[in-house]
Amino acid sequence: MSILIDGLKELQIKYTDDQIDLINEYIDEVMLFNPKYGLVNATGDTFVIKHILDSLAGVNPIKEIDPKSIADVGSGGGFPGIPLAVFFPLIERSGKRCNFLRNAVLTLGLKNVHIRESAVEQIKEKFDLVTFRAFTPMEVPITTCLLGLLNKTGLIFAYKGREGTIAEELKVIAGLVETSKLIATKVPFLPDERNFLILQ
Repeated sequence: MSILIDGLKELQIKYTDDQIDLINEYIDEVMLFNPKYGLVNATGDTFVIKHILDSLAGVNPIKEIDPKSIADVGSGGGFPGIPLAVFFPLIERSGKRCNFLRNAVLTLGLKNVHIRESAVEQIKEKFDLVTFRAFTPMEVPITTCLLGLLNKTGLIFAYKGREGTIAEELKVIAGLVETSKLIATKVPFLPDERNFLILQ
């Protein structure tokens, strides 16, 4: 059994054969275009763990929020947006490597993904949920931009690392957010500490 399926079972994510096929097709696309676009620095099982399973670890927590629209900001190689799009009906995206993302969306036949090649500040749509998986600190400029994408009840769903580091980041942006919630998660086969930071 593949590490992808083992990981999905550990995450208690229900899946279909079609969804597995789409994820595997996406993995092939990333590996095909990686030399040209520099999408990731991992291959094989390490890539699946650090990028695919890490992205999909958010599936069940996001299902509990039940957003009708999602924006994935700064997607890069499409993480977490494209893996999430396989499991959710509505995904919007603003990404840097747009040529790759457009090709991947076309190849996978994802009708629920729209690429936005523009700065966050130029996006006029408002969303129920904004995902953010960059491994950079939550600082005032980026947090302000992300909050600007939310509708009145919208949430930021940030993929983050150590709890201690997050606590320091929250001090910096304390004046910008009304509430914050931390959800500890365990990415299968990944020893690193991972948390989801939810901001409103």
